[in-house]
Amino acid sequence: MSDKPYCDLIMKGGITSGIVYPRLAARLARDYRIKNIGGTSAGAIAAAACAAAELGRSSGSNPAAFEQLQELPNELGAEAHGATRLLSLFQPAPPLRRHFALVLACLGQTSGGERIVSVLQAAFPHWLFLIMLAPLLLAMQLLAGRDGHAAASATLAMLLAPLAAWAAAAGLPLLLRLLRCAPATPSGLLGARLFLAALALMLAAASPPAARPLLLAVASLFLAVVAAGASSACGAWRLFSSLLRGLHGNFYGICNGLTSQGGNDPRSGLTDWLDAYLKQLAGLQDPTRPLVFGDLWHAAGKWQDEQPDASQRRINLEVVTTALSQHKPYALPFRDGSGAFYYDPAEWRRLFPAYVVDYLDRVAVAPENGQPLLSPSGAVLHRLQPGAKLPVIVAVRMSLSFPLLLSGVPLYALDFTEKQGRAPAPVKRVWFSDGGISSNLPLHFFDELLPDHPTFAINLNDEHPLHPIDDSQPPAKRGRVFLPATNRQGILRPWQAPEDSTPAGLFAFLGNIFATMQRWRDESLFPYPGYRNRIAHVTLKANEGGLNLNMPAPLIAVVSQSGETAGDMLYKKFHPHGGGQGWREHQRQRLLTVLGNLERTALHAAATQPRWQAAIYSYQSIRRQKLATDLLQHLADMGATVERAGATRVDDIMPRPRPILRMAPRL
Repeated sequence: MSDKPYCDLIMKGGITSGIVYPRLAARLARDYRIKNIGGTSAGAIAAAACAAAELGRSSGSNPAAFEQLQELPNELGAEAHGATRLLSLFQPAPPLRRHFALVLACLGQTSGGERIVSVLQAAFPHWLFLIMLAPLLLAMQLLAGRDGHAAASATLAMLLAPLAAWAAAAGLPLLLRLLRCAPATPSGLLGARLFLAALALMLAAASPPAARPLLLAVASLFLAVVAAGASSACGAWRLFSSLLRGLHGNFYGICNGLTSQGGNDPRSGLTDWLDAYLKQLAGLQDPTRPLVFGDLWHAAGKWQDEQPDASQRRINLEVVTTALSQHKPYALPFRDGSGAFYYDPAEWRRLFPAYVVDYLDRVAVAPENGQPLLSPSGAVLHRLQPGAKLPVIVAVRMSLSFPLLLSGVPLYALDFTEKQGRAPAPVKRVWFSDGGISSNLPLHFFDELLPDHPTFAINLNDEHPLHPIDDSQPPAKRGRVFLPATNRQGILRPWQAPEDSTPAGLFAFLGNIFATMQRWRDESLFPYPGYRNRIAHVTLKANEGGLNLNMPAPLIAVVSQSGETAGDMLYKKFHPHGGGQGWREHQRQRLLTVLGNLERTALHAAATQPRWQAAIYSYQSIRRQKLATDLLQHLADMGATVERAGATRVDDIMPRPRPILRMAPRL
């Protein structure tokens, strides 16, 4: 394996869209050693699995790790207990099972109308029945009257109208009790039903015989519709309020990731399953601890509690999470200077397997002054290990916290901006959520001015109207994967016109606001040279990936095959034995981009060099002053070299669009 060239891999988030990645990683691993692996959300799951498989292969503890990863889509498509393995990973908390059923009812529907009907059928099946029952009663009574059977019609109405009123009245006491902020009682339900039934009988008895059937029919219809509407509104409010309570009690997520107790499916939940799966791929046998970043960095060799530079790590895994309370993203494992974070063991036992929290407690950083740090509620906090001893499952779960579907992850930090005098800084909770909120495809990961091996990125796109997917074709011709073949491709990005024909266009307008805030930083890099030629775009239909948790096994197989197709296309374009010139062309473009930017930087440095010389003398070390002086002089010399070249500029042949060289924050 040592003769295989290196590559890096970055994968976009997308919940179930992650089924694209296992076969893609396995395909690349046949001809590459995957060194740097990054991702967000579902891409973080795939990145961790790829890193664990690379560890298992390179260390010899699991030589067939990538073959096992190749089969993962088949495992996720296996059905048992009425659900695929993929769906069974998402297990709602007991108070939120009904709400999760409503979410599933929406999935797989292609239109808004179908989604509304599905939700109503799941939430209020009895009221839909009653609404349909009332017109049936009306029709029966009118038909009976039309045929002259007045007596039979009256008898039928006398029997059915009170029954309809009785059934429809089920929602009225719920509404009345809700307005009084008290729960409905069986006696209240019975009383309301009897009241409406008696009212219907009284109206019928007081009316002329000929009018009684029609009157009873109209009264039945009116009572059924009004009571059903009131009850549906009441039920919707109760459903919404119970959702708020359930989310608040479950860290703002329907599923916390652990195996749910008391469910119908005995299979493990997402976090439990993923933790065991990562250890299996890595070949880690120790039952007392999870896979940690130090295992990856040293490829199962002996290591101490150290954090080597990324370039020195045998396998480098990085994922993105979002600190909502601080309004910023973080890369995991945490960089130097990120500050200290603390966790409440009791809270984390609701999010992670017990043995993972036990391990964290054993390796927690000791308090500096010997005094434990307390949360605002008085719980004892432990400092989270930031580097080598950080469990991979913790980093992945912090990156995969899709809002409302999966619980957020609570941590704590000291807020030194509110420190007063000698009093300690206050401890505040920091909510971490899905990394895709801030960077769903972190293209900047592993970026170097002049890299020595390619970094591949996988983007997930919606189906293009001019390039429909045709799964009847061979994999490479289905229209599911696009990889720019030349430097003239990939410059333009597809976009859709807004739906403004109805007032409902407001929702699309708001959705585009959120999408722009989420994507602009990552996707602005897509058309630039040095990026666009190494991004494989995988296209998915509306019912594939994303929040489609209940995809059937055949669909999972089709989507996962597109990942293998993307891996094969990257191999053919970039690998020395693939027959393409992708890597050579990438080097040419990147060098032109770097030199063109250095021209501009050097020209500016040559013009301002004397003014900056004075700043160097504030440096403390004489040797550091000399080094800084030499570097500044070299920049000025480069500028002089450019000036001597006259009108000849590398900048003139830089590929378009032209990027700029500037300082940027590091996650």
